[in-house]
Amino acid sequence: MRLGLSILAALAVLLFGQLLLALIIHGEQQRDADLYRSAALQELAARRARVEGLLNANLISVRTLRAEIALSPSIDPRRFERLVSELLTADLHTRHIAAAPDLVIRHVYPRAGNEEALGLDYRSNAEQFESIQAAIEAEDIVINGPVDLVQGGRALIGRVPVYERESDRFWGVISVVIDHERLFRDAGLIGTGQWRFGIRGADGSGTDGEIIVGEASLWGLDPVTVPVELPVGSWSLAAAPAGGAWERPLMSYGWRWAAGSALNLALAVLIFGLLASRLRLQGALATISRQARFDSLTELPNREFFMYQLEEAVHAARRDRGSFALLFIDLDHFKEINDSLGHEAGDELLRVVSGRIRGMIRGNDLVGRFGGDEFVVLVRELSAPVDAEIVATKVLNALHPAVSIKGHDVTIEGSVGIAVYPDDGQTPGDLLKHADLAMYAAKSAGRGTSYFFNDSLRRQAESHLAVHNEIKRGLVEGQFCVFYQPLVDSASRKVVGVEALARWRHPERGLLGPAHFIPVAEHTGAIRGLGDFVLQRACEDLVRMRRSGLDLNLSINRSSREFNDRRTVMRWLDIIDQCGIAREHFTFEITESVLMPDRARQHRLLRRLNAEGIGLSIDDFGQGYSSVNYLKKFPVRQLKIDRVFVSDMEDSPEARALVEALVKMAQALHLEVVAEGVESEAQADRLAALGCQLLQGFHFGRPMALEQLIERLAPRSVRRE
Repeated sequence: MRLGLSILAALAVLLFGQLLLALIIHGEQQRDADLYRSAALQELAARRARVEGLLNANLISVRTLRAEIALSPSIDPRRFERLVSELLTADLHTRHIAAAPDLVIRHVYPRAGNEEALGLDYRSNAEQFESIQAAIEAEDIVINGPVDLVQGGRALIGRVPVYERESDRFWGVISVVIDHERLFRDAGLIGTGQWRFGIRGADGSGTDGEIIVGEASLWGLDPVTVPVELPVGSWSLAAAPAGGAWERPLMSYGWRWAAGSALNLALAVLIFGLLASRLRLQGALATISRQARFDSLTELPNREFFMYQLEEAVHAARRDRGSFALLFIDLDHFKEINDSLGHEAGDELLRVVSGRIRGMIRGNDLVGRFGGDEFVVLVRELSAPVDAEIVATKVLNALHPAVSIKGHDVTIEGSVGIAVYPDDGQTPGDLLKHADLAMYAAKSAGRGTSYFFNDSLRRQAESHLAVHNEIKRGLVEGQFCVFYQPLVDSASRKVVGVEALARWRHPERGLLGPAHFIPVAEHTGAIRGLGDFVLQRACEDLVRMRRSGLDLNLSINRSSREFNDRRTVMRWLDIIDQCGIAREHFTFEITESVLMPDRARQHRLLRRLNAEGIGLSIDDFGQGYSSVNYLKKFPVRQLKIDRVFVSDMEDSPEARALVEALVKMAQALHLEVVAEGVESEAQADRLAALGCQLLQGFHFGRPMALEQLIERLAPRSVRRE
């Protein structure tokens, strides 16, 4: 196997060398292509100068004629023919010149072959009249086309308005018709061998205009381009190799390929010889190192390596003032299974158990085996003791399913002791000792359970877990409901929206507000099911409000714990779409913590919600991070000023100043402002004067059930529908 690794390494060196050689040759290829493009640009500059020179030569006649007519507006056919015949020479590409006093062609030179143009009223030809208007607006020559001529054929037409010098009265328009094919051929753009040329930008529209010369495929070859300046606007002149590619074929660098490949092969052979001996030594060292850190049976970290990781976790938690938990797991009655079925069966059972434990922990947690049937789990980044209890419960549940070993179905359980840093110890040794003691307490309590070393933490975790289970049962049994609190327009004092608020009709404790269950739901993950229920019920109720004549918007609180993956957002959108009300009528209220810079996944979901039409509002603004920088980066459309500042406005100048500052900041960011906790008309008037668009508080209505809301706000004629 080590020889195979040496061969693979030598092949890798050879492949890397060939790749490097290819990159070097590709670099030369690119440099040659850049030189080729530079040559093309020089050639293109010459062609541009030729095109502009020929074009300007053809426009001199019309400029001169414009000056003559401006000085002497009265012109008859004989004078027109004399003036134009003197201006047109054989080397020009002008087919003819036409004069249109009052926008009707009265004079054409030469007349032969162009008789059909006489009498043409430009105002009756929409395409040509548009160009005429552009020339009048620019007061300069506007080149149009190539266009179809009335007398047949296609050509470029340059048009210039004429104003009488004495009165500045609009006289009409002079048009010069240019044979564009002959002009471009004389400029060297047609029929060249090494290069393919093209011009686009009909009517002076530049790079975005239609193609005048050349094939459309030219612009797919990454051509070099320069602008051809017109009196008004420009054309885009492009060039690409006639063969279609700027780069020479890689195989044209044949001698470089041969020399480089020979050198790479020699280097690969040398590397093979060196690595063959080195890998043998490294393989032996790696085996020794792994055996020193990992358990050979389960492939889990052994006691020494786990204790090293535990010590690192203590240092990190001490530095960051964080918390983590240590779970000590001992399998119940393992010795009896080992004795009855044999050590091989016991080893197989331990491998299954280690896999189940590993499958239940989070990605950044760590599981190790201390020997025998003892396992330990390091639960990092503990936000509350109940998190450790939940992990312990998952582990115990994972252990319970029967395992088939040697034809026997074996059921295994465990006892888990939990120690929490820093409450239960501040050194690895103390934490391990206390988790071990807690494990024995779990065995004494009846096995198959978990136990905290610290009684107060145990009680807190048990309380949270009990509430968590009650929430799950309450959702199943329909104990939860949704109340609605009005949102009032500050100017008209009309109710324009409602905020959906969860309530719990607890069978024993009565009606409970969110403070009694939302924090626990967020800690334990029950907030996701609860949040989906609130959204579903609120959507159904919003439909009933609409049927009762209430055209209201709906605001719903969303916890940061709900922003876990893209499927969550899609599920929310599906719930909203099923109710048949446009998404623009929904606003999700989030806390400022969601905008923190270390939450990239949540930020992507916020932007997705906004792109799908859901409004975003920052709830309790001023109580959290309050960073303007965060607000500028995210599609937030509304701020809700926390009730604490509103309630202190009447007695505290500082609170009034703070509210005013928050409103001005929101106005500068073009955000809508909602003031919470309004409890008096005086507060409402002051907040409206400051610029708060929406008001909310007990002064306008407490949270109420749907029936009460409809009874209070709906028109009587539709109230019972």
